[in-house]
Amino acid sequence: MPMAGDTSVSSKNVISPVQDQGVLPVLLLLVSRLIMFLLFQSFIALIFRSWSISEKYWLLTATLTNIVSITFLYLLFRREGRSYLSLFRFSRATVWKDIRIFLLLAVISGPVVFGPNYLLSVWLWNDPVIPAGMMFRPVERWLSVLLVVGFPVTIVFAELATYFGYIMPQLEKKVKAKWIVVLLPVIFLSFQHITMPFIPDLRFILYRSVVFLPFALMLGIAIYKRPTLFPYFAVMHGVMDLGTAVMLMMEPG
Repeated sequence: MPMAGDTSVSSKNVISPVQDQGVLPVLLLLVSRLIMFLLFQSFIALIFRSWSISEKYWLLTATLTNIVSITFLYLLFRREGRSYLSLFRFSRATVWKDIRIFLLLAVISGPVVFGPNYLLSVWLWNDPVIPAGMMFRPVERWLSVLLVVGFPVTIVFAELATYFGYIMPQLEKKVKAKWIVVLLPVIFLSFQHITMPFIPDLRFILYRSVVFLPFALMLGIAIYKRPTLFPYFAVMHGVMDLGTAVMLMMEPG
């Protein structure tokens, strides 16, 4: 364990002044989605003059945020002379091994996603359906139909691409502590849900901040260890969120 004043290991665990300039844009991108969710919801609240009404449009704010995130990523990759769409190419050289590993993790994903949701709901409200009732309220029928397509399609190209397709590889170049490389994107992927939607209820905020943390951690570790799994998980994420959009469309109204 390093003693006070010992700087022999500092270069391995901290970012140098030169690296700080390169890390700042990455750190801003880390919080960008959380902030954009809130900004879009605030704009909707201004239109309806009601924060409560704005809460039910969270799939719309998420879709708008996804579009902005995709634009950011496209420009960042272009600036670096890389292809943004290359993130979503399946590796032919490792395809069969990737499929086997992905299928195993996909099976594990079920309890990893739904287990915390159930346990947290029961712990916080003694009722597993309350948080869903807070989130899924009827919106205009035409909008719910539009979001059934728009939300899952844009999420494929925006969410995991931001945290694990761009931010994690960038952190790996700039930060020596590998646990930070994985943990920062995982934490912010989980925490972004606080503003998706933002409902000023402490129990709901706690629920949304950690409900997807185990799943985000599983994805982060898997993609860090085996980057060729990324496109499989991106598609799976879109399929999962298609179910979320269908739930909204099924709401009467």
